[in-house]
Amino acid sequence: IPLYVSVSSGINAEYGEYTVKLTGRAFETFLRMPSATNPAKGLEMAEGLDRFSQVVEKKMRNLEKRKTKILDLLQQKKGGKELNSDQLTSVASLSYVDANLEQLREFLPQFKAISNEMEKTKKKVKRREETKRNEAENKRVKGILSTIHYLSKLSQELKEQLLTGLNGLTLTETEVTMLDTFYTLTDSSGAKFADIDSSIESVSGHILGFLERKDKEMCEGVKYSDLAELFDRLHEHHVFDPDYVAPVLCVDTTAY
Repeated sequence: IPLYVSVSSGINAEYGEYTVKLTGRAFETFLRMPSATNPAKGLEMAEGLDRFSQVVEKKMRNLEKRKTKILDLLQQKKGGKELNSDQLTSVASLSYVDANLEQLREFLPQFKAISNEMEKTKKKVKRREETKRNEAENKRVKGILSTIHYLSKLSQELKEQLLTGLNGLTLTETEVTMLDTFYTLTDSSGAKFADIDSSIESVSGHILGFLERKDKEMCEGVKYSDLAELFDRLHEHHVFDPDYVAPVLCVDTTAY
């Protein structure tokens, strides 16, 4: 019975998306190997293919040694030495040893090919994950810097304009107070040098709560999600854009 490897199905051991399938005497051989079937006794299946390949190679070396001993016994028998029952049993297993060696020699290159392919896949996945982490970190840094930038634009003049109406947006006193509170909570310029670390940590917590739109109170009666919605409105009405010009509604007078 031939030995083969199947990526899509199997009955021996699974490695992520891949499954190694052994049949025939080779499967019986590996089934009896504790290091191949019991992770607690030498082979962590999760680490997988490279270490399993080492088990295969070790088994092949052991079979080669066994074959050498059998051939030596055969030479002794030809030389007239009488072999005992254990030695005769060992000599009789030569065909079994040869069959296993042949199957393992076929199996190992295929197994290593799968191992190499999986290693390439792991590297690709690692690169993708690293790229995602970098993008997420860049987005986070950009969000923090943009928040600080827009807060710096909330001058007293701008807030007074918002109370009377700017670009179609009018804020209440409560909403302007909300902006003032957020500005105060994210301003570490007045912190003493000894307190700068804790102050920056507090500022970071407030900005991240705002960016993540947390359903958590920033201050009494005001949640970060409420503040985020308020900033959405500020951006929708181009409050931070000094060059914005509101569109003029044109009326078609030819119809009159």
